[in-house]
Order: sequence, then C-alpha cells, then structure tokens
Amino acid sequence: MFSREYLRRFVASLALVALASLTAGQALAAGFADTQGTDYGRAFAYLQSQGIVQGYADGLARPGHPLNRVEALKVILKAQGSYDSRVAHYTKKTPPIPLFSDIDQTQWYVPYIEAAFEQGVITGYPDGTFRPARLLSTEEAVTMLMRTFNESSSATNAALSDFIQNQPNQWYTASINAAINKNLVMHKGQMRLGAAITRGQFFDMVYRLHESKANGKVAYDGPEPTAPPARVAVAAPRPQEDFGPTGISSYENDDRVVAAVSPKVQKAQIQPANVTITPKIDHPYASEKYFSISMPTLGIHDLTITHPQDAVSKDGVLSVLNQGVGHLFAYPGGGGKMMVYGHSSGYPWDVSEYTKIFRRINELNPGDKVYVTYSGTLYVYEVTFEETIAAKNANKAFQDQGVGEELILFTCWPVDSIAQRYLVHAVPVETVALR
Repeated sequence: MFSREYLRRFVASLALVALASLTAGQALAAGFADTQGTDYGRAFAYLQSQGIVQGYADGLARPGHPLNRVEALKVILKAQGSYDSRVAHYTKKTPPIPLFSDIDQTQWYVPYIEAAFEQGVITGYPDGTFRPARLLSTEEAVTMLMRTFNESSSATNAALSDFIQNQPNQWYTASINAAINKNLVMHKGQMRLGAAITRGQFFDMVYRLHESKANGKVAYDGPEPTAPPARVAVAAPRPQEDFGPTGISSYENDDRVVAAVSPKVQKAQIQPANVTITPKIDHPYASEKYFSISMPTLGIHDLTITHPQDAVSKDGVLSVLNQGVGHLFAYPGGGGKMMVYGHSSGYPWDVSEYTKIFRRINELNPGDKVYVTYSGTLYVYEVTFEETIAAKNANKAFQDQGVGEELILFTCWPVDSIAQRYLVHAVPVETVALR
C-alpha cells in the first residue's frame, strides 16, 4: 500500500520521540506546562518531586496521551522502590538472551523487564512475546500496579458485588476491587476496561497509591477535583487467556460494560451490559472509543481506528484492519498529516465486516464532514479534494506541502484492484472537548 522505506523512516522518527519519555533533569519548580492547573497537576508534580516521572524531552507530560507497557512498567517499579537494586544490576549486567522473543536486549527498558519478571510481576504472552510497545489497557494498568505493590482485595466492594457475584474468578477482579477500595480512581475521571488508559489516568493512580503508603494510610484521602463522582467501567466477562497466575492480559475495544461507582459512594449504581457512558458534550458524532471515525455521508459511524504495533511490515500494517481501519503518521490536533487507511476490496468469499469498508470512499465530496474522536476530543474535518494516484507514488501524498494539519483517507483503487490509490484530503475546522 505504501513505501517500506517511508514507513521505516516514520517509525524511526516516532521512536525518537517515544523513547525520549521519562528523561531526567527537570526541577519541581519548573513543572509541566501541560499539567499545571489541570486535574492531573497535583499527581504529576508529586511524582516529579519523588523522581518517579520526569516528563518528555520537551518538558511536557502529555496527560491525555496513552502509554505503552514498558513506559508503565518503568514508572511502577520506580514508584515501588524495592526494585531499584535489581534494575541497577541488570543495567550493568544485561543477560545476552532475552526473556521474550520480541525484546531487543540493547533497549533501555530491558532491566525493568528482567527485574519485574524475576519477581513474577509479568509473565508475557502465550506466544513468547512481551509486546513492549502495546498500548496499556485500563485493566492491565490496574493489575500491573496492584501486583507490583503486592496489593489485592478478597473483600468485594459494594459497587462491584452485583457484577461479579456470578463471575468471581475474572483475572482482573481482585486488582480492580483493591484499587476501588483504596480510592485510587479519580472521582471526576472515567475509565473503561478494554480501552487504552491515558498517562494522566495512570499516573494519578500511581500518585494516590504512593502518597497513601508513604503516609501510612490504608486508602487515599486527599483532595478530589470538584465534580460529580466518577464511574469505573468494568468489562463484562469474557474468556481469560492463559497467562499464568500473575500474567497480564489485554482486551481492546470491549463495549460490553457495566459501571461501578467510586468507593466514596455508599450505594452502587450498576448499569446493564451493552451500555456505554455518554460524553458530557451531547454531539451526534462523539464517541466513547479512544480513537474512532464517523463519515455520515457514507453511513459510517463510530468506526474503530487502530494504530498498528508493527508499522514496518506489510502484515503488521494490515493486521489492524480486522478491527476497523488503521492509522499512521500524525495524530489529531498535532498539526501534521494523518493517514486513516482501510480496505476497498476483498475476495468474494471474504464476508468479514471491514473487508470493503472504504469501497464507497469516492462518494465523499468537498465540504463533507468527517468526525474523528481521539483521547476525549472530537476533531471535525472538512473534505477539500480527492485524487487518484499510482501505487508507486503513494508516499508523495504525505510529503510536507505547507498545508498544515490534514486528514488523508487512503485505500487501494479502483475497487477490487491494487493498481492505484484513492486519497481523500480533509482539513480541521472544529475541535470539541468531550470531557
């Protein structure tokens, strides 16, 4: 669909930004410009003062962005404290053979994986991988945090009792229950199991647990943002993957949810399955998904967008298309060019839901609106023009032409052919905060 060399350059540049996370050298007084005055300001300031989080190289904390498994693991081990000596040991004496098949022993995160595996905090996936770049889901984040701190709960919180009474052995139940009992979930925020957790949501939980333990408290009792109590969305039961007694699983895009209110609420308010939480802004094309797209002209609503974990190989790029459509390059609101790509063709016997999702993409016209929800914000784009180009020239569409931020919908063309590529260009016209 596009040049392997172009993808390789993109991944290399992205890696430079991602791995700059958590760099040292910022004083507490400086703080993070993008967290000051926000609901997460206290958490980030505290973790920064403790030397647990130092932010990105540009001095920002990016509380609304997701984080991957190794970023989260590093923060948790640093916060827990007792892993420091083993991390230091593995930093000096890195084993030549990796624990997991997809781990590069020269990377910065290897000592954290080695130390966590040694204590049974992580076990990896059944196929022998760890997937370090995989975005962390809410249930993974809570489970990883509570197991690292050796926190669990056998007592059932009232807010969960109705939900788990018939499913007592869910792999995440004890950790979720312990987190609620310890008041680790911000009352104002909303989190859904099966969705990627944001840096702000995750670091706020780390802060609450660390602060309460440092002060000898059973549960966090610090100030809350002034807003109605929040609800934690809990996934309905589904088969557990065999990751071992302390393994961490990950389930994405699960819309079978019930809601559990915060521990400060005396009476639980449980919603039935298949109910999603309505955004505070009532917009017809707003989504509860972390990343999705709607195109009313084509009758496409709330279609999941997924960024591939392997954005270099053909198989990796195509693998996400069984969930909806894929994403590469810039993100909404970032000022660059963002590709959302999908299938327009498929074999006659392939009747999967998304095989031909972009088959009518040529029916979009200048002036039509495209709605993208990303990280709690709705981005509205307006179609400007469309073009058909030769497959070999596809990468030229993403070279900087001074347009600024642009959404490019991308598919093979004509229908049932791969000779050309069809591109729909759209520019941002409105941004709506949903939470």
